[in-house]
Amino acid sequence: MNPQKIVQILKSNDSFSSLGESHLATIVEKSIVEEHAENIKLFSQGDEGDFAYLVLNGSVAVNVNAQDSVITVAIVTEGNLVGEIAAFSSTPRTASISTVTETRLLRIEQATIRDILDSSPDAAMSIIAELGIRIQCVNGAIATLTQAATALAADEFKPTMLDQLKAEANRFSQFAEVFEHMAHELTSKNQLQQEMQAATEIQRSFLPTGISAGDHATAFDVAANMRPAKQVGGDFFDYFMIDEHHIGIAVGDVSGKGVPAAMFMSVSRTVLKTIARTDIDAGETLIRVNDLLSEDNAEGMFVTIAYGKLDLRTGLFDYVCAGHEEAYIIGDNGFDKIEASGPVVGLFSGANYTSQQRKLLPGEVVAFATDGVTEAFSVEREMFGFERLEKSLIDNRKTPVDDIITTLFGEIDSFAKGCEQSDDITCLAMRYLG
Repeated sequence: MNPQKIVQILKSNDSFSSLGESHLATIVEKSIVEEHAENIKLFSQGDEGDFAYLVLNGSVAVNVNAQDSVITVAIVTEGNLVGEIAAFSSTPRTASISTVTETRLLRIEQATIRDILDSSPDAAMSIIAELGIRIQCVNGAIATLTQAATALAADEFKPTMLDQLKAEANRFSQFAEVFEHMAHELTSKNQLQQEMQAATEIQRSFLPTGISAGDHATAFDVAANMRPAKQVGGDFFDYFMIDEHHIGIAVGDVSGKGVPAAMFMSVSRTVLKTIARTDIDAGETLIRVNDLLSEDNAEGMFVTIAYGKLDLRTGLFDYVCAGHEEAYIIGDNGFDKIEASGPVVGLFSGANYTSQQRKLLPGEVVAFATDGVTEAFSVEREMFGFERLEKSLIDNRKTPVDDIITTLFGEIDSFAKGCEQSDDITCLAMRYLG
């Protein structure tokens, strides 16, 4: 590049625009033109600043160290200076500079700049004025970004707030672009959070909060709770009148977590409840549920289910467990663990489930839970386990069913001591009163 062309580039820079041709020619004469490939570090943050660069061709990145990362705060192109503040003030570099593309640079030594300033007070005043303008630009950029950040916090951010900052084509436009990207990410995450919160409320609304049993309203008490590991879960519980004399109770645990599990859970619960009302025993109910859920189940999802049907006139309890282990009948003489009598539901068609019957005595409690209870972890990575679950159920068997559930969840929380749980936690308790 010929010297006259470099002089013209120097003159186009605000810091040197007031200098005469002779001063500009002197700077070019005493400076070195350097050529660098892309991705070359020119100097590092904290280095002594004894020279500045004028970009003749290409572009360089201004990078600032921030904790364990490096942030690009500006991209500087032809006609702009980098490193001038340290060179003018003899202070350490405030940022690192690296080439973005193949770049041609004019290296202007600090001594050259000082010689010019000593011989030309007007040049010194011009540079001081330019630095003042820089400060005004910084203040304006900070004000714009502060306004945008305030709007973002209030969920009122609009991308047009940054248009002026981006349009100025100076080194602050990078701030605007980074902020806009961050704002987009936060807005998207906030929208997803709102959608997930709505999904949580919808899922919670599907769960029963009461039951109308007519003449048999005093024949039983039932309570349940479900705490998802994520905002939506794959566990479910249900209790519902099958007909005027029978109540159905169920707890299920779908494979997986989050939205896919919640969707399969919703379908499973609906199918179970619909088929249960067709006057068949518990085993036949799950046979039909399994056959329906296994159709077109390309994802291979499945659900474990503990399901029971109680005749409120006689206390006859017809029940079945499909791949489900946490199921009990609790009385004054201890508890009977209900063993699984069939595989998980939904994985393959043609599975068989055999129901069992038992006549409940007044005061006996049926309790169904999911493995989120037994597999709840403490901070020491110890599991809550079957022993603690069974002890809690036995110790609290005479308390109201609401208290059985509340106490169990409290014991799990005390055991976990704040350890985040990886699985949904669900429990249902029903007492037959006769």
